[in-house]
Amino acid sequence: MALAVIALAFIRPIQWLEHGAIEWARDNPSQVPVAVAIVPVLGALLCGAIQSIFKVKLRAHGVSSVLYAIHRKRAQIPPILAVRTWLGSTATISSGGSAGPEGPIVTIGATLGSSIARFLRADPQTTTTLVGCGAAAGIAAVFNAPITGIFFVLEVLLRDFSLRTFTPIVIAAVFAAATVQTLIGTPEPLFGVGAELFKGTGEGLTITTAPAFALLGIVCGIASVFFVRTLQASEVAFAKLRIARWMLPATGAAILALLGVLHVAIAKDMPSFGEGLLPPFYGNGYPVARAVLEPSFYTRETALVAAALLIGLAVVKCVATSLTLGSGGIGGLFAPALLIGALVGGAFGSLGEFVPIVADVGPARLALAGMAGLVAGTTHAPLAGAMLVYELSREPSILLPVILVAALGTIVARLLERHSLYTAELAALGVRLGSASDLSALRRLRVGDVRLREAVTVRGSAPASSLIELARGSEEFVVLDESGALEGMIGARDLRIALVNREALPLLQVRDIARTGIRAIDRDLPLDHALDRIERGPLPVRGDNGEIIGVLTRGRVMRAWRRHMEQDR
Repeated sequence: MALAVIALAFIRPIQWLEHGAIEWARDNPSQVPVAVAIVPVLGALLCGAIQSIFKVKLRAHGVSSVLYAIHRKRAQIPPILAVRTWLGSTATISSGGSAGPEGPIVTIGATLGSSIARFLRADPQTTTTLVGCGAAAGIAAVFNAPITGIFFVLEVLLRDFSLRTFTPIVIAAVFAAATVQTLIGTPEPLFGVGAELFKGTGEGLTITTAPAFALLGIVCGIASVFFVRTLQASEVAFAKLRIARWMLPATGAAILALLGVLHVAIAKDMPSFGEGLLPPFYGNGYPVARAVLEPSFYTRETALVAAALLIGLAVVKCVATSLTLGSGGIGGLFAPALLIGALVGGAFGSLGEFVPIVADVGPARLALAGMAGLVAGTTHAPLAGAMLVYELSREPSILLPVILVAALGTIVARLLERHSLYTAELAALGVRLGSASDLSALRRLRVGDVRLREAVTVRGSAPASSLIELARGSEEFVVLDESGALEGMIGARDLRIALVNREALPLLQVRDIARTGIRAIDRDLPLDHALDRIERGPLPVRGDNGEIIGVLTRGRVMRAWRRHMEQDR
């Protein structure tokens, strides 16, 4: 409940400033070009100053910093991060920076959860859960969408669907949403896109509409990759600039302002998208999304023009967001992804006059589904993306289409780009994200999936001194008796013990220093069981015909597991 009040205190000033800017632009059209050119740079300068004053040792930015803290700092997040994020994102978004408030509220909520855990002296597992509770409550409060908050935390932050994690996160998200609804007196989302906008747009999934939604999912996956790579390229480019770090956001804002001035100069006769004279790629973009989701926006006569306009704006929004956040501005990626998804879906739907399978759905419904596809594709969180659009629309019949689009968008995005918007920065820092599902990978993998070490066999009756020569090519030996049956194993540790008493080796046979009483393991044994079996040392692996085909070591198991987890992500 406390996080819900904090969310209101955080987002309301941003909304008031944005609405005030729109009204001011309508009343003072002649002064808009000057404001468009100056205000973003001033906001970015203020953001850079805030970052210089409130310095944080935590690496990465935004939601990525929360992920870094969870996986590298035992979920210990410095409280100063919440202050820095609050003030910096307010300066960035309210001055026209292309970003949203959802990412910052995730960081603020996660920091609050970490601070509570520190006060309670909680263990690392409980601290991580409390961080997740704070993040889920923040999203639930801002979007008034508790299910979205739950799945975002479980899919993106914690990657853990265990009951111990799931239950407290559900409680935190539900209470946050209930508190917001009580305080504002309405179940509508805080950012102004209400359920009434989606009435009549939710046609159920049928055999005739499924191909259009499936094709849109593929398009959204490709668009997601373009967004991710554009942001990555921007971050790399700004990192190479030899200027003061606190000036970087202003540099990006200056380029953004140039785009804004060009828009004001050449787009006087183009649709305003509900933002008056202000560039539609400034700010969080929710008024633009409202316009794109209106069925009346699309007409048969201007289908191609609308498609070109929407695609162009989607590309510019990607560039604007990359300039804002890639240069070091503070803000979230949820809102830009929602807008870009709506633009891509609307452009795709505008082609309904030329593509028969699209005509049965309509551009407004495809714009709605596109929002889910872009959020899912950029975050690699299909459930969060689908549930977000479902909770915004409150239309049950739209659930299956958005799940389909979100799932396909995620699949295509992961095939083309293995990292999401949040994990790309962590990958550059060498951070591999783990999860509770990592153990299930060991259960899925079998011994036969591991590249075994070649088996070097030796007779148990051979003199022990012969191992010194053989040890130059191997450290593990499979000991066989005269009939070829397994008699034991000799590992590097056994050899070291034997070499301590080297003068006794000529008097010993191989079987005298071998570990006896061991059994070969089968190729189809799960790796989690194999790990238990090789605790005392490497073991031989038996083939389908009973012959020894190799030796399994702990190092080989861990390399196979790591390789599988990297491919799985």
